[in-house]
Amino acid sequence: MERSPRTVAQAGEDAVLSAILEVITPHNDAVAQQHRQEPGQERAQQSGQTLAVGPGNDDAAVLAFSAQPSPGSSQPTAEVVMTTDTMSEGQDFRRRWWLGPNSTAEAAERTEVWAMDVGTKAAAQNLSDISAMGAVPSALLVSLTLPADLPVEWVGDFFQGMVRACRAPGAQRCVIAGGDLGSGDTISVTITALGQAEDAPVLRRSGAQPGDILAVAGPLGRAAAGFELLEHLSAPEHDGAADATEQKRLWESHEDLIRDCLAAQQRPEPPLTAGPTAAAHGATAAMDISDGLIRDAGRLASAAGVCLKLDDAALEAEAVQLEPVAGVLGRDPQAARRWVCAGGEEYALLATFGAGVVLPEGFRPLGEVLEHRDGVPRVITEHAVSAGGWSSL
Repeated sequence: MERSPRTVAQAGEDAVLSAILEVITPHNDAVAQQHRQEPGQERAQQSGQTLAVGPGNDDAAVLAFSAQPSPGSSQPTAEVVMTTDTMSEGQDFRRRWWLGPNSTAEAAERTEVWAMDVGTKAAAQNLSDISAMGAVPSALLVSLTLPADLPVEWVGDFFQGMVRACRAPGAQRCVIAGGDLGSGDTISVTITALGQAEDAPVLRRSGAQPGDILAVAGPLGRAAAGFELLEHLSAPEHDGAADATEQKRLWESHEDLIRDCLAAQQRPEPPLTAGPTAAAHGATAAMDISDGLIRDAGRLASAAGVCLKLDDAALEAEAVQLEPVAGVLGRDPQAARRWVCAGGEEYALLATFGAGVVLPEGFRPLGEVLEHRDGVPRVITEHAVSAGGWSSL
């Protein structure tokens, strides 16, 4: 592997993932080959494991286990869907979103809400990945890194937030199975989620076919709008009673929409039933939108070797709904279009269905799948918005 002087920030998330896959893919292939050739091959054929979906390809990995069948029956196989994600203070959330720019006694009273919201968001982003594979979440493992001066009550409130996420429709059977605790300068949460596809095969990004309908379940752009609102409201220049009066005036006309956007960023509620529902209705491909619509749609297009043509009228309709938030922030309407097309941490579900299929409840059409004619899978849209999107690095 050629050495590179670039930092991870300079390289970007996709390049870092490529560097990881360059090392671990040969190892995984060698393990699989060794398993096929090791002594006692007859026994190995009776029971074993296969990495059915490897790293870097989809929202989650899939490990398939097989066992010796009983006489006269077909060989049973259990597929475990697995994913893991890390959420770090400063990168994925900021205390001041809940506590304000200054530490005050009043702000301390909001610590419970802060801890619960962080727990909910950490669980939700992993549950969303399981759902995107058409699977049902079954267990979460949690690793928490905590500053030494954090109140112990924060930890209990954090797990209350996780429990809240696991009580959402589609996750009610998911248990919190354990994990690990460590100490550090800031809060960091790593969750591993396990699930299983029950009534249909797992959904892959690579299954989209020319002629398919492109559809989405869940909101678009609200989390990105919420991020900008939180950054605006928690800035030091917006602290104090005078600013509270001004904010009340700005919120009056569109208070419900603004609160929806704030909640989408602080405590998202992914459509966790959408993945299994899509699989049951014959969806050909799916993935969750965590890094922005155009960026993630590009990944689906690349995996399937197709082009995705987004319906610009549908995108415009999504953006118009968020224009009032842009106005509150003093931004032009184009900001709403950027939120819809490039906003990250959305956790909506992007899926493709065969032509003529009646979309299941909760999905709305967003475009179509086309054959690529120049050998370059891509996303086609008239919106002059950079793919941008969210990056973990």
